[in-house]
Amino acid sequence: MSARAVIDSVEFARTGESLSGDAPVGELARLADSLFDACGKLHYELKGGSDSKQRLRLQLAVTGTINLRCQRCLGSLAYPIDVQTNLLVLAQQAGGETAEIDDLDGVPADAHTDVWSLVEDEILLGIPLAPRHAEEECSPAVKVSGNRAASPFAALAKLTQERTKN
Repeated sequence: MSARAVIDSVEFARTGESLSGDAPVGELARLADSLFDACGKLHYELKGGSDSKQRLRLQLAVTGTINLRCQRCLGSLAYPIDVQTNLLVLAQQAGGETAEIDDLDGVPADAHTDVWSLVEDEILLGIPLAPRHAEEECSPAVKVSGNRAASPFAALAKLTQERTKN
């Protein structure tokens, strides 16, 4: 198990720090339901800074490849990851609520921000809901006739008929 990177998001952005590393895909628990397997690592680079309005920002870049489950053939689908995002560090207001700013992605100001969670959030936002190979790239186990896949129940019925003949 690798050590998770934790930062103080406000201090990290204010001082313009940078951090890079690898997050093992198998340790990103919320991503697990979308994956075919937990192989590989995602490389991340995180840089702190501020924008033209002097608002604190975190720039996150994530690259790598994850293996999603194709929803057509249920096989492995190598999906390239190349995420570049700017996250506004959202400060707490007097009532303990976080300021909301429309049209901007943000993260709450937190002294214990888990970098791998930021990586995982961006990957979850970027992957397709129902990933699929192109029809000609799917596993040969799924036979496509016209625009429809062959019914698995038709194959079962054929097997049942063959058994009753014997």
